Amino acid sequence: MKYRLKADVFYFTARSRTYEESMSKIKGPLALQKLGFKEKVKKGEKVIIKTHFGALENTRYLRPSYLRFLCDAVKEYGANPYVAESCGWGLPESISGSHSEYSGRANEKEYLAAALMHGFTHETMGAPILMLDGPHGIDYELQSITGKRFKEVLVAGRLREFDHMIMATHFKGHSNAGFGGAIKNLGIGCVTKGGKVQAHMGKKFELDFSKCEPECTKCIDVCPTGAMSKDNDLILKKDWDKCRYCYMCRSVCDKKVIDTGSSTREQFIMQMVDNAKGVVDYFGKDKIFYINYAIDITWQCDCGSSDVPFVPDIGVLSSLDPVALDQACIDLVHDSYINPHSALADIDKFSSMQTKSDWFSYIPRFDPKSGELDINKEGIPSKHWELQLETAEELGLGTRSYNIIKGKVNKKNDHDH
Repeated sequence: MKYRLKADVFYFTARSRTYEESMSKIKGPLALQKLGFKEKVKKGEKVIIKTHFGALENTRYLRPSYLRFLCDAVKEYGANPYVAESCGWGLPESISGSHSEYSGRANEKEYLAAALMHGFTHETMGAPILMLDGPHGIDYELQSITGKRFKEVLVAGRLREFDHMIMATHFKGHSNAGFGGAIKNLGIGCVTKGGKVQAHMGKKFELDFSKCEPECTKCIDVCPTGAMSKDNDLILKKDWDKCRYCYMCRSVCDKKVIDTGSSTREQFIMQMVDNAKGVVDYFGKDKIFYINYAIDITWQCDCGSSDVPFVPDIGVLSSLDPVALDQACIDLVHDSYINPHSALADIDKFSSMQTKSDWFSYIPRFDPKSGELDINKEGIPSKHWELQLETAEELGLGTRSYNIIKGKVNKKNDHDH
C-alpha cells in the first residue's frame, strides 16, 4: 500500500455557549485563518467564495451570515471578496413555463432572484454576487485531465478572474453521490451547466436528424449561441464550433432527436470527481481553501427541498485537502447518534436510537433500476459514498488519512481572526 502523509483538518465544535464562540462570526473566520490564508493572500487580490444559494424551497442551505463573516475576514486581510454559485442544469422557468423542485436556478437572472429571497445580496454579503459560468451557464475553460471517465472538463470560466478560492460548503447527504462536501462543491459547483450534465449523464451528445419535425424550431429558439439552424429544406443542422454545451436543446426537445445517454450511480460519482480534478488542475491546488460547515446535515442536497437533519450539528471544519476534510466529516457523522425524527429513524433496524453506525450507507437514495427514491426502510447498506472518497484519492485530489486538530477560540478578543 502506498504511504501517504496525513493531512491536517481543523475542527471547531458547533457548541457555542457564549457570543464569543459564534459559529458564523468567530469560528468560520478562525477555520480560514488556520489554513494560513492571511499569510498567502496579498493586498488587492480577488478572492472567490464558492457556496450554494439553495433551491427555492430549501431551508438548510448555509445562512448568509456564515458567508458575510468570511467576506469580512477576507477584507480584513486586504483582499477583495466575491460570493459565487454556478447555473443549474435545465431550462429557465421563463422557457419551460413550470416550476419543479430542481428548477429556478438555470441562469443568472433566476438564480440570483432565488439568492435574493434567501438573503444573499451585495448588501448582506458586503461583496458582489455572481455566477461562475456566466449569465447563461456557458462561459467555460476547457481543462484536459487524465480522469477515470473524462479527458476534458468544462470548468466554470469566471474562475479565470480570481487569485484564490474559498470553498464554503454545507456538508450533507446526497441521494446519488452518497454525500455532498468539498469534493462535490468542486465537481458540480465549479463547472458549467454542461459540466453538470456531463457529470450526471456522461459525454454522449448525438443527434438523429431524421426524428426532427420540419416545422419545429424549439432547439433553434432556445440555443444561446446560434449553433442550431435549419436550411432552406427545413433540415436541422448543428454547428459544433458554436456549441457551448448548455444542453438546453436536449431539455426542450420532446422528439428524442438529441441523445445525451445515461450513467450509472457509480459512473456519476467518478464523473463528478473527474470534474473536481479538472477544477483543481485549472485553478491551482495551492490557491484553494476548504471549509465544511457540518450543520443541518440532511440526507439530501441543497438543490431540492429540505428534510429533518439525521444527526446533530457537528461544527466547522477546514483543510487544504478536500478529501481529508470530507473524510473527517463522514467519520464525525458516523460517530453520532441519529435524530429520532429523521428519515433514518424510520429504518426498522434502527428503531433504538442508542446506536452509532455508518449512517451514509443508509440514507434514502434513488433506486438505479426504477429511478424512484428508495427510503430504504429495510436498512440495506450501500457504500457508494465511499467510492467518492476512493476515486478522489486515486486521482490525487488528496488523502483519506488525516490529523484532526481541535480549534480553540480566543475569548479575550472575539475579533481575533
